[in-house]
Amino acid sequence: MTNSKAYSVIRKIIYAIVIILAVIAVFVGVYAYSLINNPNYITVGVGESYTLDVKQDDYVVRSYEASVITPLQGSTVMAHEVGDAVVGVKYSYFDRDFYRFVVIPAPERIKLNSYSVHLGKGESTKISGSCVNGSHEFTLTYSSNNTEVASVDNEGNITAHSGGKCKVHAKAYNNINAICDVIVSEAPVSFSLNAESLTLGKGETYLLEPVFNENEYSNEVTYTSSDETVAQILNKNELCAVSEGTCTITATTFNNKTAECTVTVKKAATEVSLIAPQKCRVNTDVRLIVSIPDGYASNEQEIIVSDPTILEIDKNDKTLLHAIKKGTATVTVKLANGVSDSVDITVDNYKKASIDFDIINQFPTLPTGCEVVSLTSVLNHYGFDVSATKMADKYMPKKEHDYFNVSPHDYFLGTPYSYDNGMGCFSGCIVKTAENYFEDKNITDYGALDITGCKTEELFNYLQNGVPVITWVTSSFSSPVVDGVWYVNDEKITWYEREHCLVTTGYNEKDKTVTVADDAGGYTYTVSLSQFKNVFEGTGSMAVVILKK
Repeated sequence: MTNSKAYSVIRKIIYAIVIILAVIAVFVGVYAYSLINNPNYITVGVGESYTLDVKQDDYVVRSYEASVITPLQGSTVMAHEVGDAVVGVKYSYFDRDFYRFVVIPAPERIKLNSYSVHLGKGESTKISGSCVNGSHEFTLTYSSNNTEVASVDNEGNITAHSGGKCKVHAKAYNNINAICDVIVSEAPVSFSLNAESLTLGKGETYLLEPVFNENEYSNEVTYTSSDETVAQILNKNELCAVSEGTCTITATTFNNKTAECTVTVKKAATEVSLIAPQKCRVNTDVRLIVSIPDGYASNEQEIIVSDPTILEIDKNDKTLLHAIKKGTATVTVKLANGVSDSVDITVDNYKKASIDFDIINQFPTLPTGCEVVSLTSVLNHYGFDVSATKMADKYMPKKEHDYFNVSPHDYFLGTPYSYDNGMGCFSGCIVKTAENYFEDKNITDYGALDITGCKTEELFNYLQNGVPVITWVTSSFSSPVVDGVWYVNDEKITWYEREHCLVTTGYNEKDKTVTVADDAGGYTYTVSLSQFKNVFEGTGSMAVVILKK
């Protein structure tokens, strides 16, 4: 009996152990099940609260690492220090949820994708911000300090309401703050692009930019191509030339206003010529011509100067150089595909120059055709056998004078054969006349350059290199007097009394004189430097040179 009683006691103990192990297994199973169904840690920052998703009204919240996570009132817990923690929610003895937390340092600063936004009235955009510790992004709240100008929702979507400025705040749970400055202008009524037309070589790129009227703006501008086999938009506004042809790029604002750019794609240039005076004077400007064969193109052209202390590239015009001091520098033009050409330019204190030049008399045949006569004289000087009448009849663009529709920059106004029905033309028309002649005769080693806007001293650089300059002045160098002003396509045209064109052939700094070959009589004479400068620059500094490539 004693052994039987002992055996019974042992059996009861074993049963009890089994029951205890079973209970433990249930609890472990419940715990494991809960963790399996909550596979990811909930990440919070030190000092941040988190509200648990409880399933019933009757529950108890317990933290197993109270120094890391502490329960607050209800189902909310608070993170106190960096570390890992498990929080349990007990509903009944066998029904509970478990949450796994990782606590990281509180954020110290907020990073925004944009700290300033410019919008048109009625436009919306989204800013996004993050305060990142490790790989975690904290939730931000957004607010505007002036909702009449622009409002913002909880997702960072800003909407512009009226003209003005305001600040949008992005704030983290611990009150650290970042600010985005918002400017609201009127929605665009119209706009343009930074290029109305482009000629690119195959493979080249170009960044298109919108140009808005004052007090108008659109943050969103989308670009589309009429033929993506010719040119397409790679990124937001980067245009890429794909293949030869012509297409139209259309830019559209948020309020559906549009602007266009015509794009012509040619073969990528395989050669390039740099044309520039090889001699120039200290403290004068030097203009460069970059020449690419017909049928080829390159919009991307880099100008490189071997010694910028001698020749400095103008900040706004890469084809304009400023001569700083005496010396010789090599100037190179380099295309995007690596094709290049160079020229050596010597800067010195040159004091005089003189060109042996024969001028044609415009009278009696071309009484108002001084411009085309001057051009013909220069062409003859270079050895081209052509008459002034042939140039006037076949190559010079001409139209009857129309104050509202015809510009002397593009056409000779009237006829050069008549006093009564002939007025004249400006530099652009003479450049076109020369180009028409060169194209017709298949002359590729000479080109016409419009240097309008240059100072008198820049003309001397060309003379120093043996290049005569077609120059607009007044008859007998009378003081400039405005005869009339009109507009053609918003372009202001100013015409001076006794407008005249001749060829400048020399200068002498010591004597302070300038030599000109005047087609009004067909003779050469000198005028004082001061008188020449007053008339030439006083009538708009118009000039053209013919250069050998």
